[in-house]
Amino acid sequence: MGFRTYAGYARSENGWQICNRDECETVDGPFMNTAPLRSGAPAVILGDFARRYHAECAPIISPVWGWSPTNAVPNSNHLSGTALDINAPQWPWGYFQMPADLIARIEALVDCYDGAVFWGRDWARPDEMHFQIGWPEDDPALDDIVAAITNPAPATPDPRADPLVRQAFSQLLPPRRRPR
Repeated sequence: MGFRTYAGYARSENGWQICNRDECETVDGPFMNTAPLRSGAPAVILGDFARRYHAECAPIISPVWGWSPTNAVPNSNHLSGTALDINAPQWPWGYFQMPADLIARIEALVDCYDGAVFWGRDWARPDEMHFQIGWPEDDPALDDIVAAITNPAPATPDPRADPLVRQAFSQLLPPRRRPR
């Protein structure tokens, strides 16, 4: 297992150690076999994000880019395995091209992660394909997001859907009076 420096950097822009491929894994999801992610919180969070992006925002239609051994940006988060580029050919770096309805869906999804996922569209030079871990490696809030993903709270059933509950309530409530 290994960490390294790249172009003089030991950490990527988001505060994670730059690593070798052996610190990464691939996760389930559309085209995710092409996107190694740093094992642990990045793999859990970004893997979940990519699957939800595909289901809730837009289909993933091309290979996803994850960890890379080199990069034109010397402290790129791809070097630490903490970034994904989704549908890269469709959304090239440096341009605003997404339609407003897709932007709204993606913003709503990013918001679900409470800051743990950052969207590159918010940079001065936009990168609409790019999503990364938004917190540094040692941030304890990462554990909370991972726990929420891996151990989701059970859905609370709507008691009104249960006919026995409806019947019990109808017996407790006074009969409705019709207006005259």
